[in-house]
Amino acid sequence: MTDTLLRSLREHLLDESEPLAGLLRKCLLLGAETGSNSLREWARKELNGYGDEDEVPEYRMVHSVPISMDSMSGNTWTKNQIITRHQLPADAWEYVPDEFPFKQPIEELEQLAGKGSLSFTSPGLAHAQTIWNGKLDMFQSIVGMHFTMSGSMLSGIVGQVRTKLVDLIADLTADTPLSELPKKAQVDAAVTHRLGDIYNTNIESANGPVAIGAKARASTEGLSVDDALRLLEQVQQAAVDVGDTERAELLEAVAELRAVVEQEAPDTGEVVKKVGKLRAIADKIGVASVSAATGGAAQALTELAVTGAFN
Repeated sequence: MTDTLLRSLREHLLDESEPLAGLLRKCLLLGAETGSNSLREWARKELNGYGDEDEVPEYRMVHSVPISMDSMSGNTWTKNQIITRHQLPADAWEYVPDEFPFKQPIEELEQLAGKGSLSFTSPGLAHAQTIWNGKLDMFQSIVGMHFTMSGSMLSGIVGQVRTKLVDLIADLTADTPLSELPKKAQVDAAVTHRLGDIYNTNIESANGPVAIGAKARASTEGLSVDDALRLLEQVQQAAVDVGDTERAELLEAVAELRAVVEQEAPDTGEVVKKVGKLRAIADKIGVASVSAATGGAAQALTELAVTGAFN
């Protein structure tokens, strides 16, 4: 099974006619076989689409989408006039984003990419139209506006997914025979290198779940010092994924940071210093689960220190 899976992925990746969804499903299985949650999570989101709570990867963002406008001035009608966001009234810019995340499943994106042109609208664009109409003379009116783009712009997204998948499998097979499974740490490191940190850790605070991770932007409002210390426990648990020497160094840094935080009156500068040391060790190790857990703990403890929560 191992030989067939790795060999199949490598042999079919460069075949442009090979459905991308099928390759991603094999990555789901590879993540299960190696124990890599980060690989499974990425493949699953590409297959099922990204939810409202998900951070959409940069390669799925489309920038500066043109706006098609229909307008009337007296008896003159103008249809499908192409304008940019900055041709709208300045006070309407905030309602019209300069970039759009495409969250659809990869198979749906492939279908959309095959269309000659695509159009869509948004509540913000409708509001911008209202603002603009409020500034026009009596016999002038913006009748309708919608975003318009070529399907080839989505082809670029699909192509980037395939390229990242090629890079990922190339990393995994560079030093591993096709008849053997790569180690979990190797898979997680390859995912982090090629795709970024997508592994988040959740903890429960007194007010409910708090999303913490290497890319999380969660506020520490309502997060206590005890909650932050529980995040350090997540770092200790993630240490099982690394070698003995690196694990010892990581656990020592965790112990030093915990000792400072648990003092009766922790010194803010010392907390920040120990947090920096822990981050540096996690970055050197380069394992996704360690980086994610460390990122969450470091973010929480730094914000608590800066806001004076330890005093």
